[in-house]
Amino acid sequence: MFMVLQKLRLNFARFTDSGLLTKARQILQDMTGNPYFTNPIPTLADLQLAIDAYSVALVNATDLGRLYVAEKNATRQSLEMLLAQLGMYVMYLANGSDVVLTSSGFDLVKQREVAAITNPGSVTLGNGISTGQLTTLVQAQAGAKGYSHEYTLYPVTPESVWTSNPSSRCKTTFTGLEAGKKYAVRVGVLGTNEELAYSGIATMYVQ
Repeated sequence: MFMVLQKLRLNFARFTDSGLLTKARQILQDMTGNPYFTNPIPTLADLQLAIDAYSVALVNATDLGRLYVAEKNATRQSLEMLLAQLGMYVMYLANGSDVVLTSSGFDLVKQREVAAITNPGSVTLGNGISTGQLTTLVQAQAGAKGYSHEYTLYPVTPESVWTSNPSSRCKTTFTGLEAGKKYAVRVGVLGTNEELAYSGIATMYVQ
């Protein structure tokens, strides 16, 4: 199982012009004197210069003059690029530590919660539209990476050999089975971390 390292949000397009200035100042404040970042690259002096230039351009652009707006956009782009570079440095130094990342003032990427894989419950069986077919269905699970639909001849013994039909769906149809024979069916749910949980065993005669 691989550990997923926490990351920072380095796309600043979501911020309004004034919001970006506020966020940049917060990052500068949080990183100044921070023992985790003694020699950041880019430097905090570079960040201060970029903030100052953007702040002046933002004020000048309030009258919507074309030249001033262009200058504001250019300084915003420069500030965003510098913040992204600084964020990369922070992630490299933090090596996944939430404490170090959070102390920088940058926003963390929200980690998607992985649903736990559990026993999928009972299996619903039915005969297919053609002879020798058997359909199988279990309750779908949100965290499932896939399903392993398996069958063997009944009765089930320690020597039974299970034939597997891997699928991305919670429903499948077995074909080529012997009519008049009774089969045992189970379904395994595969999680994103390769965990596997099996259902109970259901049985049915194939028509």
